Amino acid sequence: MKKLVLVLGLLPLTAIAEPLHGERHGGGKPPMHRFGETDGEQHLPRFLKNLDLSEKQEADIKNLMKSRFGDGKAGFKDEHSLRAELHALSFSADYNEEKAKALREKSAAMHQQMALEKSKLDHDVFMLLTDAQQEKLQAEIGKFEH
Repeated sequence: MKKLVLVLGLLPLTAIAEPLHGERHGGGKPPMHRFGETDGEQHLPRFLKNLDLSEKQEADIKNLMKSRFGDGKAGFKDEHSLRAELHALSFSADYNEEKAKALREKSAAMHQQMALEKSKLDHDVFMLLTDAQQEKLQAEIGKFEH
């Protein structure tokens, strides 16, 4: 009986516990940890994994990524603060639909700009690849497009 009470008392702790390393979606890393610089090291995008990049290509791609996005967190912080502002407005006595629309439009513009910058970066990375690597990448991408 005492064991049952102890087990039942510990159940809420298991609900709030952080998953073990590797059990979280994304290989055990917190979501923001996957982007940009981690532990002082710039990581390459996964789509470049099987292309047998030269050391120079890797260095050039990492430099390109760092020059475009730095640590990759600034845009996400801005987006997060914008969402928090909209959320706070939604649960405020000062709610105003015009303010909410303006925040939504600002968010949409931010997403469009981030998508455009990502597209430009992807193209610049693609142009650093050899013809054979470009063909291999296009073939891999073609497998995932339905």
